[in-house]
Amino acid sequence: MRIVRDLEPHIIYSPPGASSASGISSPHQSPYALRRKLSPQEPSSPGSGSNSVANSENLCTHSLLTRKRQRRVFSSSQSIADDTGEAAHYLLYELPDEVLLTIFSYLLEQDLCRVAQVCKRFHIISSDTELWKTLYQNVYEYDLPLFNPAPTKFEFAQPEECKYENPWKESFKQLYRGLHVRPGYQEQYENNPEHYRGRNITYFDTIESAFNYSEELENPLIFIHAGLYKGEFLIIDTNVAMIGAAPGNVAENVILERDTESTITFVEGAKESYLGYLTLKFTPDVSSSVPHHKHYCLEVGENCTPTIDHCIIRSASVVGAAVCVTGKSAEPVIKHCDISDCENVGLYITDHAQGIYEENEISRNALAGVWVKNHANPIMRRNHIHHGRDVGVFTFDSGLGYFETNDIHNNRIAGFEVKAGANPTVVRCEIHNGQTGGIYVHENGRGQFIENKIHSNNFAGVWITSHSNPTIRRNEIYNGHQGGVYIFGEGRGLIEHNNIYGNALAGIQIRTNSDPIVRYNKIHHGQHGGIYVHEKGQGLIEENEVYANTLAGVWITTGSIPVLRRNRIHSGKQ
Repeated sequence: MRIVRDLEPHIIYSPPGASSASGISSPHQSPYALRRKLSPQEPSSPGSGSNSVANSENLCTHSLLTRKRQRRVFSSSQSIADDTGEAAHYLLYELPDEVLLTIFSYLLEQDLCRVAQVCKRFHIISSDTELWKTLYQNVYEYDLPLFNPAPTKFEFAQPEECKYENPWKESFKQLYRGLHVRPGYQEQYENNPEHYRGRNITYFDTIESAFNYSEELENPLIFIHAGLYKGEFLIIDTNVAMIGAAPGNVAENVILERDTESTITFVEGAKESYLGYLTLKFTPDVSSSVPHHKHYCLEVGENCTPTIDHCIIRSASVVGAAVCVTGKSAEPVIKHCDISDCENVGLYITDHAQGIYEENEISRNALAGVWVKNHANPIMRRNHIHHGRDVGVFTFDSGLGYFETNDIHNNRIAGFEVKAGANPTVVRCEIHNGQTGGIYVHENGRGQFIENKIHSNNFAGVWITSHSNPTIRRNEIYNGHQGGVYIFGEGRGLIEHNNIYGNALAGIQIRTNSDPIVRYNKIHHGQHGGIYVHEKGQGLIEENEVYANTLAGVWITTGSIPVLRRNRIHSGKQ
């Protein structure tokens, strides 16, 4: 070993049991005794006679009595020598990294942070990525690092894409304040305190007990580990964050289930609460005689703004809804959730409630995917609403809402239904492949439908009837299995700047005393006529371009009295 070999000329060794022929006799010396280096003038080997023996004895005695830390010697031909002795020197400089890494792997997080303060080498080795990954996954069980940059924001990240040098360690640090619901671990932790001396984590067997404990904490965080938690009664009225913790698909492995009341209820006080990466189930026992007035899996009440993120929500109740948001200042953020396969309405927003709903999967529900009523005014963006056994989105009884870039398709009734004074704004959505129509506005419905793609529906792309008066502007309405826009039963509406083409029947059909304004549209390449007005239809039809349709560009039958101005009608095939 180079370091030891370089130091040999500067150190007098007096091992016990040395041969008397050398003229040295020394008392037993501790292997960790400090040994003073000789000056360059002193001989590098002991001589014969009493002077040599005396010098050797004095050196050993001096070393044992004083234990004074010696000055390190630096030279071009030498490495740094640690004066704590051969063993300490060997540990610090000669022991392979792999051995230290193995030793450190037996330490818990707090002890690992302590050894990182010993020296630069320990600091580097104790920050090993794989070391912290193993520690992190033993505690949190996640496959990827999870970061908590804001109170209601939790994000998984690929390690190679993180800005942190050691993402596992950073994630461990950010989440370390959390309480853990992990059945069986509380007893194990309490019965083996010596085993967990380097750890400061609190475990619970139930979610209720962890939540009750967290009420005294600031910004509490609760990890709910893999398992089925049945019958826990959870009413959230604090800014607690509760998040599933499991390997693989986290939400699928952490399940909360109830059969009465609501599975989870947020009430006033839950301003910055968070619920994420869980499965919520509501499975009422239909044969039970116990009455209950709520039929929701997840309920958000007035004056609270929780964040619901990456949850799977299922309800087997044939009444109510899987998710209900109700009351003034009920303003949740619900994102990346799967609200599907429910035996009722998927998402129900009512009674002046608002909120932001983004990138949710809402599908295969027995009733509407989304209900909006009674002056509720949600913001819904980039949701996927499909294959419902009823309508996709149903706004009624003065419901409002802003719907942007949603994909709504393959619903049994209309993709979007507006009724009874409802007035939603629908922008840049794709509404297609409905088993009946695309958009259905009736019974004094209103609404603004702007820059949407409405196509491939079995009936008309847009239906307007019974005194309804929506605005249909700058939409692409095409490839319908029947007409493009169908206005009947005293319907009205402003139909302008749309591109209407390739429909099986007329691009725009007006009948039975309907009186819309139709202007600035392109109506072309239909398999039938361009504009068809019949059965006492009316309307103002101006400055449209109608061309390349299979039948007449404009077809008006007896008893209809529309007003036509400045239209270009050309290139028809009849």
